[in-house]
Amino acid sequence: MNLSVGNKNVIIGLLVIMAYLLATFFIERTAALHAFHDKAAEAVIDAKNSANLMDHQVVDFKRGPAYRTGGIYFKNYYPASYVRVPNFFRDAGYNMRIYAWIFALFNIVIGAIVGIQNNVDRKLRAWSSWLALFGVLLFPLRDAVFFWGRWLNPDFSPAVIGPIVYPVLWAGCAAMFLALVLSLVVFIKGSSRAAGA
Repeated sequence: MNLSVGNKNVIIGLLVIMAYLLATFFIERTAALHAFHDKAAEAVIDAKNSANLMDHQVVDFKRGPAYRTGGIYFKNYYPASYVRVPNFFRDAGYNMRIYAWIFALFNIVIGAIVGIQNNVDRKLRAWSSWLALFGVLLFPLRDAVFFWGRWLNPDFSPAVIGPIVYPVLWAGCAAMFLALVLSLVVFIKGSSRAAGA
């Protein structure tokens, strides 16, 4: 077994798992941070002078910033008139961690496959190895930017950075998909050559 091609994948994969494991402290800490709490929107109802609920119509939504219960903010004491507005920045932290872990495991597996199958073309193995590396670094980047942006600045808005990080996410996904396909080809070729030898 020679991991000269895939050793960087194994090392980077383990480092990514450890780095995002450390981020768990910050992700769980969001429960106590105002910027990560769910909000609520007041549903403004036009009753149309009718007691029949089927005649009523929602005409507007307004944020309720003052009163808080269970992480949801209201401006009065009638929570039944509000709808929950989730704070996706906290979800971005959970997504960042789970995607990083999944892609890191893919990266480790690909590194082991391209390292073990040393009787297959080295260029094919190198392509698989580098694509997996790009995938594990690029795919969690969108959620990392959203989470850490809100962590560092409670007024952070993804509107400006969104058009940049979404193509990066797609590029990371495509790179990992191609890496998995190439590693499958490497595995099949290596296995068939080993069987024929």
